[in-house]
Amino acid sequence: MPVVRVRARARAHLGALLALVACLASPRAVRAQDPPVLDTVRARSAADTVRGVVFDSLAGEPLAGAFVIVAPGGATGVTDSAGRFAILTDVIGARITAYHGVLDQLGIGALTAERPGSRRAEVLLATPSHATLWPRLCDSPRPLGGRTVIVSGTARLADGTTRVAGASVIAQWPKPDYAIGGGDIRSREVRTDSLGNFLICGIEDFVDVSLAAVSREYQSGIVTVPPDARALRRIDLVLGSETDRGSLQGVVRSREGTPLADIQLALDGADEPITTGPDGRFRFSNVPVGSRMLYVRAVGYQPVGQLVEVMTGDAPPLEIPFDKLVQLEGVTVTARTSLRLDRQEFELRKRAGFGRVVDSAMLASYPNVRAAIQQTPGVIVQSDARRPTSDFVILGRNGCRAYVYLDGTITNNEEVNRIPLQNIAAVEFYTTVAFAPSRYQPLGDNCAVVLFWTKYGLRP
Repeated sequence: MPVVRVRARARAHLGALLALVACLASPRAVRAQDPPVLDTVRARSAADTVRGVVFDSLAGEPLAGAFVIVAPGGATGVTDSAGRFAILTDVIGARITAYHGVLDQLGIGALTAERPGSRRAEVLLATPSHATLWPRLCDSPRPLGGRTVIVSGTARLADGTTRVAGASVIAQWPKPDYAIGGGDIRSREVRTDSLGNFLICGIEDFVDVSLAAVSREYQSGIVTVPPDARALRRIDLVLGSETDRGSLQGVVRSREGTPLADIQLALDGADEPITTGPDGRFRFSNVPVGSRMLYVRAVGYQPVGQLVEVMTGDAPPLEIPFDKLVQLEGVTVTARTSLRLDRQEFELRKRAGFGRVVDSAMLASYPNVRAAIQQTPGVIVQSDARRPTSDFVILGRNGCRAYVYLDGTITNNEEVNRIPLQNIAAVEFYTTVAFAPSRYQPLGDNCAVVLFWTKYGLRP
């Protein structure tokens, strides 16, 4: 497995994400309030009362439900809806630490602050703001217009422990409505350091972001991260070889906890969708390992797309909550015949914004297929000197010959050149193998992948 040398400054940037709060979350004295005490370790009279607030500067809101520990003594409490806490202790509290699931998701872990000199002063534990994080983590100047997102994470193998150094991590997202100029598809590519860590700065906000990781031997699936109120996100990626297989199991429940039967689930990389049993349980067996997207659907329910990790060993069962759609008066929801798998997967990718799709309506406005696709970003369309002028060869952005598929089967440029324009339903473009659907990721270089679909291939 390759090991890359990383500049000292880049190492410091990645390590700073875990240690930054300790130097930034300094206490701030404010006039003491008298919020209700939410939790105490001692019911008897105490030597001290520690008051404070836990605040998420990245989202601009208090952190409710944070678990707070006071040292020495180990007294604990939980923050209320305003992020406040008041903890009774037998000894004078000197150091306060807060834990929360959001902090784990951000890669921060915990917030810690020393007690102010005045025991009547409140303690403030706050995440660093975006303005503070950017110069500490990112090499480029902070963008002046709009808010951008920082994504950090670790690439590791499906054994759960081995980290992958030198892997390419690619982020791709559609151009936001508020953005001016540039292509319709934006992307960033970085490499993991010697510890498998990566950091991507400058992803535009308020859009879904697709991520994938690929190395010489291993690759992840493509995962989609929805927009979030916070401009810092941690996304770990699991990679595996093409031959590695694992399983995924779990249960689908309503918000009230009732198991739901006959719910359809489609897993990226699995051959066929499955449905839950009478007890709401499901299991995918012998599927490609790695980070994957699991899609959950049923008539009358809100569709769910969830990032999951398929590991080589046994993994704890998933618990998937599933919400019913709001039923409007006078509107009846009825079931319809299931679509073919190719059509299902195509529609899911199109809605998720993976790659670029040219459909039959767009194709109809061009004289031939070559003219329709030659302006597509990330691929090069060249004339085939041995063929008529309308024939073409598709290359990747680095000049490599793109992988071409026709109705799900790998083929060549000569084959697609013979298809009449009116018979093509859609063409999908992926600038690298890493961003193509897992079943269309051949071993070899990381060139572009192009999927041609005929109207027969995408029939319902």
